[in-house]
Amino acid sequence: MKLLKLFFFFLILRQSLADVVSPTLDSTAPPPRINGGQLVNETVPFQVSLQLHRRGRWQHFCGGSIVSAQHVLTAAHCMEKMKVEDVSVVIGTLNWKSGGLRHRVLTKHVHPQYSMSPRIINDIALVRVTPPFRLERSNIATIHLGGSDRIGEKVPVRLTGWGSTTSSTSSDTLPDQLQALNYRTISNEECNQKGFRVTRNEICALAVHGQGACVGDSGGPLIKAGPHPQLVGIVSYGSSTCAQGRPDVYTRVSSFLAYIGQVINQDLAQ
Repeated sequence: MKLLKLFFFFLILRQSLADVVSPTLDSTAPPPRINGGQLVNETVPFQVSLQLHRRGRWQHFCGGSIVSAQHVLTAAHCMEKMKVEDVSVVIGTLNWKSGGLRHRVLTKHVHPQYSMSPRIINDIALVRVTPPFRLERSNIATIHLGGSDRIGEKVPVRLTGWGSTTSSTSSDTLPDQLQALNYRTISNEECNQKGFRVTRNEICALAVHGQGACVGDSGGPLIKAGPHPQLVGIVSYGSSTCAQGRPDVYTRVSSFLAYIGQVINQDLAQ
């Protein structure tokens, strides 16, 4: 079986941030759609933008989800090499460039068994922020993590993020406005048949050609649809070309509930 060249959906910042944050768009053209998805018009109160400070400005590089009054859940590969003093968390906005509240990162917790070789495993991290999130606000909230039940195949799920709006891995089409894609999970067996080597601690989802996660979506949430939204996945990796009919691979949140609880409890006990 031929294995795919894997690619993290992680925004690698260019030397010139102007190249990233000022994409050239025809003003008469329709707004871009991340992953072939849709613009988000309703509040997504748990969604965060992780931003890196470079050359006097803040730039979105990964997504994340609010899981406590002081913690954001994201991907390990987003935070592994980052200095906390260079990163901030923006919440309460659909536009990563404007509005919302900015929080400083106090500490990061990258899973101690995170690894990229011989395969990607334990791609999960938490960051602790200050000041605490103001959860009394209507546009800021934690997301339910659910129980230990393992999500299966053909389950309706939703991806949200500020990832690139084309199949290219370039950051030139990073949108200002939050985007969303509704699609379904597939079995790990089917995912492996399509060239991946996923573990039981991962989830795969597959959309039609032209839709899927891309650069800038890393660390963001995969939400199980329904009356009580539940965070089931964290954007991890995919094929080296976005949205080309290949699965997206997510860290399976239910496999790490004990780890998440341990980190949060240890931080709050300090």
